[in-house]
Amino acid sequence: MSSIPQKLATLLGQIRRPGDFYATGTIDIHPPRLEVESVGQISLPLLPAQAEQIIAVSERAPYGLGTETRLDTNVRRTWQIGAEQVRISGKVWDQDLSVMVAQAAEGLGITGPVQAEIYKLLVYDTGSFFVQHRDSEKAPGMFATLVVVLPSDYDGGELRVQHKGREVRLDLRRDEPSEAAFAAFYADCLHEVLPVVSGYRLALIYNLVRKEAQPLPKPPDYESEQMQVVTLLRAWTGQQESVHEMDSGPDSTPTKLIYPLEHAYTQAELGFSALKGADAAVAGVMTEAAHQADCDLYLALVSIAESGWAEYAGGGGYRRGYWDDSEAEFEVGEVEESSLTVHDWRHPDGSCPPLGPLPFLLDELSPPDAFDDLEPDELDFQEATGNAGATFDRLYQRAVLVLWPRSRQSEVVSKGGLQASVPFLGELVRRWQDSRADSEGVLWREAHGLAAQIRRDWPDASWTRQRASDDGSTGALLQHLIALGDIAEIDAFLAQRTADGAYGKNDNQAVTEALRQVTPTRASELLTAIISHNAPARSAACADLLARCATASLVPATLMRPAAEALVQSLPDGKAHTPTADFSHRPQAPTSQMVVDVLNALEGIDPALAARALTHFVSYPEPYPMDEVLVPTALSLYESGHARGYASAQALREAVVAHLSRRIVEPLEPPADWRRPSAVSCTCTYCRDLSRFLADPAQSTWMLKAAQTERSHVESSIRSNTCDLDFVTEKRGRPYTLRCTKNHASYQRRVEQRRQDLERLARLDGKTSDEPWLMFRSR
Repeated sequence: MSSIPQKLATLLGQIRRPGDFYATGTIDIHPPRLEVESVGQISLPLLPAQAEQIIAVSERAPYGLGTETRLDTNVRRTWQIGAEQVRISGKVWDQDLSVMVAQAAEGLGITGPVQAEIYKLLVYDTGSFFVQHRDSEKAPGMFATLVVVLPSDYDGGELRVQHKGREVRLDLRRDEPSEAAFAAFYADCLHEVLPVVSGYRLALIYNLVRKEAQPLPKPPDYESEQMQVVTLLRAWTGQQESVHEMDSGPDSTPTKLIYPLEHAYTQAELGFSALKGADAAVAGVMTEAAHQADCDLYLALVSIAESGWAEYAGGGGYRRGYWDDSEAEFEVGEVEESSLTVHDWRHPDGSCPPLGPLPFLLDELSPPDAFDDLEPDELDFQEATGNAGATFDRLYQRAVLVLWPRSRQSEVVSKGGLQASVPFLGELVRRWQDSRADSEGVLWREAHGLAAQIRRDWPDASWTRQRASDDGSTGALLQHLIALGDIAEIDAFLAQRTADGAYGKNDNQAVTEALRQVTPTRASELLTAIISHNAPARSAACADLLARCATASLVPATLMRPAAEALVQSLPDGKAHTPTADFSHRPQAPTSQMVVDVLNALEGIDPALAARALTHFVSYPEPYPMDEVLVPTALSLYESGHARGYASAQALREAVVAHLSRRIVEPLEPPADWRRPSAVSCTCTYCRDLSRFLADPAQSTWMLKAAQTERSHVESSIRSNTCDLDFVTEKRGRPYTLRCTKNHASYQRRVEQRRQDLERLARLDGKTSDEPWLMFRSR
């Protein structure tokens, strides 16, 4: 096993002093009473009218340059009110302020008492800013500045803080009016307030002071440890690159490193700015070290879910003749199933990357034995049921830092499956588009590399490929490639994956757009490959795709003929196919829409192929029943207008009109007696009696007194054979009696069929009135 995880843990274990050069957070505040001299009480959130009133009694804020104090709106443009003109109070304001000071002190790594002394109230209106500067010591014992942004409506105005080459950008604006955001930073840190884009930013500025007679605290300095971590990470990256280039198969170098944090964090509070104590210090070191070593760093949660059988450990016993284990005690037996995932990702900039759960290995932990003595967060035992013994489920969860070489990002993300990798690719594409960089840029190359890795790792099992189409992963990937303009990868994915079964009807819009990106000749080749492979199982999807391409004139008709020929050759014919457990490879039943798509597509490519297809449809009534498929097809084509002139549409209309006309002229009279269709598939004694009853012209009711099993069987036969019977069970005496009464269901069905036939025939003649039906009814 590689020693890098252990070495990293050893290095980070030396960082024991908690804290960082800045701290930030959010608290729910109780509305304080804020008063400004000459203005009065200020409403929170800040109202624009009151902001203007404050500005009217304010002065331009100066800045310090050496021992001088200057006023220059090119350096600092904001308005200030001195502490002596501000009064802030309320029942719990002191408590809220104490909470912020305590959190700030912890984040800065300060122990012992810290006091906050108000310095100024600042108002930043639209366009206000403060360029990069350092705070001077404004009070004895001052070591840091605390900024509390009160509820106000504005955009922009982020606080940027720098210290020894590290930088954070803090957005202290909160949409929730009951929240206040704060930030604290050491006085020797460079910082600036970026321009306010709109609205008014209202901030209280406090000096954080120590009254103890001892040297003032300084920002933690882990420069030595940081450089050692950088060296280690560069060596790790080099090892991975050498193994990758040699393509030597599995090795002991972990693909990613996972460092568990000391404190527990919930999903809601997970974030770099919320880390506590030494965790914050470690994260600060790792953030800069990862940047210098060209690695990606994230904060996340790891979950280890395990299940298996449990052992009885006492309790329980026989109660009134039966075993009662409600008080039984169990202990974990053997783990039978487990899953290890990293999830809920956070970036150092505060964003939440669209990464789904990724798998991880225990040898990626730093140190490798980090979870050996981990206590489960959840442990549930399930009592024995039937022949199954007692079982258990348990869950371990910890907050961790996760990093990997940026050069291996594609490999790591792709291993998380399509639900993780495709959305992450979409985020890379969005960032590339926002950056307005060309295809030579770093982000474009990252996106291209990830797309290629996703293609290589695409699921092999046909059911998972079908699921990828159903959940939109295939279409989404193609759309990302189109946005990138990555022609080579579009071609590779269509040729290697879409043409090999990673395809469904949901993908057709994206596939059509993707084919538009390549040359017409190549589009024809890819379309033919996609249809040739997929049409036997997904003829409807392929017909829709071909129709889209033909309608859009994607390529000349002559170039689309091979794809059209492949579709015609793959049309279902109703013949038995070899059974398979893979539902994704079982031919789907043809629909009217499929036939419409086939004829629409083929008429635009080669009418002779359309005629061949129509001959196929009318020759195989089992997969293409006239009433369920071909009649609706003829109506759709005839009523669509543009398709009415197709030779195939006219021929189909003639066949359908002939079919409907033959049925319309058949006699249609109500039954003259009680004789009903008597064909019953079952030949048991009871069903033979049922058949004789149906054929009897004089008998209208039949009473079957029999056990429930026999009655249920007869009821099932009546339903399955669509007998003209109503039935009900009379629950008098034993056994119960099934009363069967003849009805006119068959005649009513024929009446409804005649009405529908007349209506459809009228539509095919271009008529919309009810005249044919009225004529029939008047006879």
